[in-house]
Amino acid sequence: MCGMNWYREQMEIADEDVKRLNQLLNMMEERYRLSQLAPCDLERINPMIISVYHDISFRIGLLMKKSPQD
Repeated sequence: MCGMNWYREQMEIADEDVKRLNQLLNMMEERYRLSQLAPCDLERINPMIISVYHDISFRIGLLMKKSPQD
């Protein structure tokens, strides 16, 4: 279905669209079942998946902090 490059491309296209970024995050959670994993299971996940997930989460966090100040 979607590779990590696709998620990165979509993240760049979404730019500051928090709704779209959240959709991407949800897609990753569903596909890789990230929310269901125990911390010890995360070691078995490809580091690229964790990296992309972190990048999307981080961008959402930055945008949410920036938003109230506008």
